[in-house]
Amino acid sequence: MDEQTKKRIYEIASQTEIAHQLGHELQAISLWFKNGVPPKKVINLCKALEWQVTPHELRPDIYPNPMDALPAHREPAA
Repeated sequence: MDEQTKKRIYEIASQTEIAHQLGHELQAISLWFKNGVPPKKVINLCKALEWQVTPHELRPDIYPNPMDALPAHREPAA
């Protein structure tokens, strides 16, 4: 995850808030920010962030198209 995406996430929620919403330990979320979000956790994180951050932004290696995995009602941020 690039620094710009991290900054956007921090504007939405703290790592503590994300950990609480997803039922994970804070240490796990911290590792996501350091090493990347695990593939099986990308969609859950996007949902927790109310789709303000997209799967493509979190993991462009597995979601190469900006519209990949977005709900039908969601448009990507400009």
